[in-house]
Amino acid sequence: MGYNRNRNINRKRKGYRKKKRGIDLKRIGVVAVATVAIVICGYVVYSHLPFVKVNKAIAAGDKYTENADYQSAIESYQKALDIDKESVTAYSNLAGAYLSLDDLESAKSVFYEGYQNTGNTALLDNYHTVVLNQAVYAMNDQKTDLNTVLSIVDVLEENGENAHAVELLNAASDRCFADSYSSDMNQLFRSGDKNMPTYEQYADMIGRMVSVYQNNGSEELKGAIQDYLVPNIDSFALDVANVDTYLGLIDSTTAVVGSNDEIDSFKACLNNSKEVLSVFSDIFTQLDVGNVDELRDFVVSDSYIALRDVFLNNQDTPQENTTYVPISREAIVLDRKDATWSYRFMNFEENPQTSGVITLWANFFEDNGVQRAAISYEPAAVNGNYFPHTQYSVTYLYSYITSGKSTKVAQMNYRLDTTITQENGEVDETIVGDWGGANEWVMDIDTIESRIKA
Repeated sequence: MGYNRNRNINRKRKGYRKKKRGIDLKRIGVVAVATVAIVICGYVVYSHLPFVKVNKAIAAGDKYTENADYQSAIESYQKALDIDKESVTAYSNLAGAYLSLDDLESAKSVFYEGYQNTGNTALLDNYHTVVLNQAVYAMNDQKTDLNTVLSIVDVLEENGENAHAVELLNAASDRCFADSYSSDMNQLFRSGDKNMPTYEQYADMIGRMVSVYQNNGSEELKGAIQDYLVPNIDSFALDVANVDTYLGLIDSTTAVVGSNDEIDSFKACLNNSKEVLSVFSDIFTQLDVGNVDELRDFVVSDSYIALRDVFLNNQDTPQENTTYVPISREAIVLDRKDATWSYRFMNFEENPQTSGVITLWANFFEDNGVQRAAISYEPAAVNGNYFPHTQYSVTYLYSYITSGKSTKVAQMNYRLDTTITQENGEVDETIVGDWGGANEWVMDIDTIESRIKA
């Protein structure tokens, strides 16, 4: 009985031990499986971390770049940026891929966007490098224009110490105007083409240059501003409406960077144009409403005679000295020769849309020792049509007139010559002697010609 009991107990103990050992193995298995699961889950979580995905996308882009598959590289770098907008490496490599495709505009955009999103100055420096390289390409291709200059100014506004930008700014002044604005005097400021510059845009550019100089100036930049203050071109037109503002721009700019002989010469032209127009302001007002007879008093006025004598006697003036001097209210043409400027007002042919042109006559013509005073006026075109084209010429002269039926009397009198030119070249001319006087007479050119033939 005891034996049997002991065997039963032992059997139970053995059975218990076996059961206990089985539980341990199961736990070990569970722990092992759990460990594997944790490792797998950890890897999955790690692989989905943003910085890991960014690095993978960049690595893929780099691989594509090595194989010159730049389009695929661009897609990979862009994928990296979609995940992390602050990845400097992704911006840099993406811009590099665009550069490999010679897509400078996209590269610029990426560099600058990267700088804005990250504040990384290396990206900004690279952006500036691309901008300045584009300026060099434009100069080499003889396609320099004011947009090229403005791009350089943009760089200087963000980095006033960029010596390469200042150097290019100086170089561009020699090429910009010759490349893009020299074939027509209206190209620079009066083209009417929205793709061409206006005076207002030009003045704004000068103002920006001055601001850069004030913040971080150099002698080289000061010289460049002086060069741009007066366009580096031999001839260009400027609206009369912009003369005052241009004078203000010159004064404010030279107060900061100083002046030179060429700037002073240019400024003298603008000032003189204002003085000359002031002489004609009242008579233009009368002529605009058809009062041609007002020319009689004006042609002998002190102000007109004084101005006429400037040209008649070859006195010093910045206005172009010619025998027949046009005066108009829309635009002046500025001409440079040997760093000295002169100017003239546009004539009718140069500006058919004019509201009227007066021509001062400075021809030497005496009657019995008395110098004639003469002037002409071309009114505005009717409905924008140049033809028929009318010109009134008034001369105050000492000549014989017929008093009574046959008596010839020598005296000062006015003569009005009216010519009307048709599109086919036909000219109708009428002369009125002693115009406005007691012995006024009228003769047309056909009568004169018939007398000559007779």
